[in-house]
Amino acid sequence: MMKRFIFSIFLLPLLLASPQTKAQGIMLTPKWTAQAQFTGYYVADKLGFYKEEGIDVCVQHPAISESSFSFMEKGRAPVVIMNLSYAFMERLAGARVVNVMQTSQENSLMLISHSPLKGEESLRNQKIAVWNHLSQKLLDRLAEHYALKQVEWIRFNSGVNVFLSGAADPCLVGSYNEYLQLSEYGMNVDSIYSIRLADYGYNLPEDGLYVTEEFYNQYPEVVRKLVKASMRGWAWTNEHREEALDMVMEEVKKGNIGTNRYHQRKMLEEVLRLQVDQQSGQRTYRLSREGFARAAMILTPAGSASIRYEDFVK
Repeated sequence: MMKRFIFSIFLLPLLLASPQTKAQGIMLTPKWTAQAQFTGYYVADKLGFYKEEGIDVCVQHPAISESSFSFMEKGRAPVVIMNLSYAFMERLAGARVVNVMQTSQENSLMLISHSPLKGEESLRNQKIAVWNHLSQKLLDRLAEHYALKQVEWIRFNSGVNVFLSGAADPCLVGSYNEYLQLSEYGMNVDSIYSIRLADYGYNLPEDGLYVTEEFYNQYPEVVRKLVKASMRGWAWTNEHREEALDMVMEEVKKGNIGTNRYHQRKMLEEVLRLQVDQQSGQRTYRLSREGFARAAMILTPAGSASIRYEDFVK
């Protein structure tokens, strides 16, 4: 059944107001709690880049147990940050989500283990720890694509305790977060085995900015301004990293997030690295046809109708 999205009543008067009379109010929901992964949006907000475009953007984070997609689905936020894989799977399921900006160009996912990893065959019949926010539909598609027979997925919310305690091995982590935490916790990362999923064909771009097709068609100029200001926020971040980190630390303090500046700095460095397109050497902020094609090849079940690039990317 086709999923429908209902926009909150309180948003409509703000969105219909002209830029000359009243800033247009938009809630933007990241896919996780406050951290350097979303620095460009904090910068665009705090330095007034959104307001200069005549839009009033409120960045509201979900709880650890919530997904940004659930905010969109319930009409709580018209603009959300999602992984390409997550958005693609929801589009396959009937959700009319569209990509309007792509920050990540390279995949960050890694598998780490206390035992040798020799490709897909070493993952069969294993208990693999994965984040709670990864949908079961996505995990099923990965298991099917890589022929991971009899895999048991062990869910966890965050951190690396599930790996350090031996509760699950191997463990799926991000290069900009959990992998960094291992060395911060005193572990010699050279003593563990790791593989990057990108080296096995899963080099899917990750973070992107998504709206519903209905929202895009109704407010194309608002979306254009939102993207322009967000790109400006990320460009400023890249040129002023320490000043941008000041804003990140404001957000994590406001959200009562347990972290430190060192970790957030390392995270920001890796996030910015992953934003660079390896072919052009530039930050394009655009989901390429090649990146979309990789997602379609891996995530589309056999016999299913394919998604057109022109329908998904605006």
